[in-house]
Amino acid sequence: MIVTQEQMRVAVPPMSAYGHLVHFTEYPRFMSGILGLTPSGDRAAHLALDIGGRRVELDAVLGDTEEGRYVRWDSAQLIEAFWLEPLADGATNVVAVAQLDERLVRPHDAQPDATLHARLRMDLKGFKRYCEESD
Repeated sequence: MIVTQEQMRVAVPPMSAYGHLVHFTEYPRFMSGILGLTPSGDRAAHLALDIGGRRVELDAVLGDTEEGRYVRWDSAQLIEAFWLEPLADGATNVVAVAQLDERLVRPHDAQPDATLHARLRMDLKGFKRYCEESD
């Protein structure tokens, strides 16, 4: 597994950030790597992702959550978790960790760690923009 972490300050309260993270149907609005998303229930979806120029399809479910504090999405190939830390000014520090089965990107990508980190960073930037424009 490849593991990477990134964090970003988002100028919305933790409950607002949480609300956007648990509604996976909003993900295509801020995650540029989503090529397609088909809901398969309230807590699951089939996703088509672009990871390093390679199309990856997977089924993900909303796993552990703690309202206003934590969200985790699980699939056999990709796990993403988000911790929401309240800041004194009412904003939120979003800490994201992604774990990817490297077999999905090797041998197509010589630097899968860097590719996953770049994707996570880009998604967090999109999430920040989406949250701040929506609230």
